[in-house]
This record gives sequence, C-alpha cells and structure tokens, in this order.
Amino acid sequence: MKAAMITADKKIEIVQIDAPKADGYHVLMKPTAVGICGSDVHFWQVGSGAMYNSTVPGHEHAGVVADPGCRTDLKVGDRITTIPLTTYCGRCDACRAGDFDNCTAKIPAPGNYPQEAARGSYADLMRAAPQMVVKLPDAMSDEEAAMIEPASTPYSACKQLGISRGATVLVSGGGIIGSCAAQWAKYFGAKYVAMTEVNEFRGNKVKADGYIDELFDGRDEKIVEKLRAATGGKGFDYFIECSGNINGTNTGLAAMKMRGKVALIGVQLAPKPFSIFHTMLYRLTVIGILGYTAPEFKEVMQIIANKEFNVLKQYSRDIKLEEVQSAFEALEDPNGKDIKIMIKFDK
Repeated sequence: MKAAMITADKKIEIVQIDAPKADGYHVLMKPTAVGICGSDVHFWQVGSGAMYNSTVPGHEHAGVVADPGCRTDLKVGDRITTIPLTTYCGRCDACRAGDFDNCTAKIPAPGNYPQEAARGSYADLMRAAPQMVVKLPDAMSDEEAAMIEPASTPYSACKQLGISRGATVLVSGGGIIGSCAAQWAKYFGAKYVAMTEVNEFRGNKVKADGYIDELFDGRDEKIVEKLRAATGGKGFDYFIECSGNINGTNTGLAAMKMRGKVALIGVQLAPKPFSIFHTMLYRLTVIGILGYTAPEFKEVMQIIANKEFNVLKQYSRDIKLEEVQSAFEALEDPNGKDIKIMIKFDK
C-alpha cells in the first residue's frame, strides 16, 4: 500500500509498504481525512534520528472501518476515529482505576513511533487497538473528527488549570493549539483572553475569529510591561504556553499574577533557558500537558458534534498525500499562513 514515511531530516517520501492484515483482533481503518500535527513536523525536522526515522505519521484522523477485528459493535464502512494515546491495556490495576497514563502494559500509539506496528494514518490503511477506536457521531463531519485530537490537549489544560468565569488568561502562540486554547478559555468563562504571537497572520486570524480580546506582538521589547498593564498591573490568572518557543514561555511567566497557574503545552525538544526566577517570584504552579485522557477525548468529540465548539475556523486547506513534503515546509515557515492542513483520501 501507499504511505508517507519520514526518511531523513526534513524529508518525507511516498513509499510502498505492506498493508496491515486482518487478524481478528485489531481494527483496520481506511483514512478519509488526516490532519498534519505540529508534532508530525517536529518528527520530520529530526527525521534521521533513531526515534523518528521510518515513522509513518498520522494521529489526527477520521476514517471508515475496513475490518472490525474483535469489535462486534462495528461493521465495515462505519465511520470511526481512534484515540491516539499510547495504547493502554484496560486490564491492569492502573487501567481499572482509570489511571491510563500509568498503564503497566503500554503499546506505542500509531503515528508517533517508527515501529511497523505503530504506523499511522498517512497511509491507505491503518491498524488500531480495538479499545482505542471510537465510532463517530452522525452529526460530525470527517473534518471535524480529524480536529478532535488537537482540540483535546488545550481542553485538558483548561480543565486542569481550573479556568472559570471571570478569569484572565494569556495564551502564547496562535497556531491550532493556541487558537483552541483561547477558544476553550472563553468556553470555560474567561472574561479576558490575550495572546502573544510573532506571526501577524495567525494572530490576527484568531482575533478576527473572536477567540481573544487583545493581541500582542511577541517581538515587542516592552511586551511584559504591556501585558501587565492589560490586567491593571495584577498579572494574569492563567497562562497557557502553546508556541514551543522559550521567548514566548518566559514572556508569559513574567506577566503572571502572584500564585497564578501555568500550563506548558508547546513542545520544546531541546533544553532551553527557562525563567525559574519568575516562577519563584510569583509562586507559580506549573503543569506539563502532553495530551489528554481518553474520557476527555470523548468529551471533546461530543462538544464538537453538538456544535458548541467550532474547530473548522482553523482549517486552512486540503492536500493529497503526495503533497505532504511541501505542506510540512509551509507549516515550518514562521511567516506561513496555514494553521491546519488536512490530507484527504478518496472515499
């Protein structure tokens, strides 16, 4: 079958690989719509490393059942997605207690690892563990379904931070995660949401969509002073870091109120000079967010299906699988005008 595989630094190629075979257990999915995630671009940037070389990415997706495996509630042609977390067994003590992150028998999730068993949805067919497969609501489009995953991480962040009515929230980064974080902050009742961004197109789009009250240029030398002034000098209640840029991170930390709460979402693969001073000065609570829980994924799916959260405003354009290399290059461009590019497959 045809697949897009990372083969070197900043190189992803169309290759022919063996298709997964029906085994009576795994669910086989034919992808229909697959979002390009920022983490896919990170994998591509360091593609010659052992961790990501030969990876077939793809974990933001919708598709149809090609073989239901052991799932008796599914049939060929049913519309599905998969929860792209490291697969939990569902049987150990941690899983039975609902603590899936501490599963003692984890299996690599498709799309995030180079192993043959973990090939993702940049391909004609994908294999998924049956417990990670979710049937899609009829009211949800394929495009919306492929956006459940990027919407779930900032949803989890807002829940863990405890954002509630009347809060002031700062978001750094106007990509898909930052845009969704701002939208979720409003959803949970924030009265004032600000964003820092260096890409004028992305920042202005999020503002035009109505998800932020004010946009600040991340390159402004007086940005911290202006951010603090925007909160009457008090600083922000909450900061959600989505840019993966250390300057954006440290700017946000310096703009916080005493005992504020911070969620770090943006991926920074290399060690960076984190501002410990401001974390100490303002007695900040800092939490790292890498994904979400399976129940949160399903909560977000239902909220989107109910049309309570619009994910399609961040949807930039469609491409064919053969165009994925140029799409990655466009998403890497700091001045680019794409937020979410989606690979479409013939149904």
